[in-house]
Amino acid sequence: MKKILKWIGILIITTIAVLVYSGIYLDIPREELEAKYANDSSQFFELSDNTRIHFRDEGNFEKPVIVLLHGFNGSLFNFEKLVPLLADDFRLISIDLPGFGLTGATASSNYTTEGFMEVVTKLTEELRINKFSIAGNSMGGGVAWRYALQNPNKIESLILLASSGVGTKEDREKFEEREKNQPFVWRLLDSAALKKFLHYYTPKFFATEALKRSVFDQKFANYEHAMQFHDLVLLEGSRNAILSMTMGGRRAMYGPEALSEIVAPTLVIHGEEDNIINVKRSLIFKENMNKVKLKIYPEIGHLPMYEDPIRTATDIREFFRDL
Repeated sequence: MKKILKWIGILIITTIAVLVYSGIYLDIPREELEAKYANDSSQFFELSDNTRIHFRDEGNFEKPVIVLLHGFNGSLFNFEKLVPLLADDFRLISIDLPGFGLTGATASSNYTTEGFMEVVTKLTEELRINKFSIAGNSMGGGVAWRYALQNPNKIESLILLASSGVGTKEDREKFEEREKNQPFVWRLLDSAALKKFLHYYTPKFFATEALKRSVFDQKFANYEHAMQFHDLVLLEGSRNAILSMTMGGRRAMYGPEALSEIVAPTLVIHGEEDNIINVKRSLIFKENMNKVKLKIYPEIGHLPMYEDPIRTATDIREFFRDL
């Protein structure tokens, strides 16, 4: 019996060791990933600290401008299906926000909402664009509506795709209580040793499971897209940047009262089967904003512009016709 238990123990330890080892990846050099994923539309804008911001400027330059912002752990590649469908009617500027995509880590290590908004301002100024619409998915939606709130003279319209960043009074009270009494696991996550381990431990199933959870129709959780996501996370410095956002980087939650101050006409799109941000969150935008249209997509998850780009493009064009 002791021998059996001994061999079972060895088998368990060996299995764990193999699983851990198979999930260890070194950083991938920037040049390698740019050669693999940048295309003819890719451009790089340099900030004053020499940080290179990856963006694409596509579509009809004689038409209204829409700036596209991706969600957490996403990239401008999330809009690749949508952009061609809107290219005749809009000038489309998609951005890899600091910490993500082919932008990756920045010299300033500023991965706050304010830092993201500053990138939008500097890029649009560089392109000599004074007025534009802004669209954002998930975290990018939170950046987008805050940008519209703080820059009413620049923003012509706002498009929110399963947007984050707003909560009820009850949500904020729970959030503040968690901040005061952080559970042990959160304190553990802030440990230097675990951060070092997670800098290298990035198994591929993290990417495949994240994509599966983000979409309703699992045919869209394809291996190629998941591996692109996995590659981009391995860009030198990106994992440290992402960890800095998730560990100790939690931000204050805004309440619905802030939304009433947004003057830009707004289109809100949300998948009914969203497992990341509940569709009820978008009802808060509908109830608290002055000029808002709400579109709920059945059998769609967290990435409507990826799962149903045709309907998303149709609704965006219709929204602009009614402005």
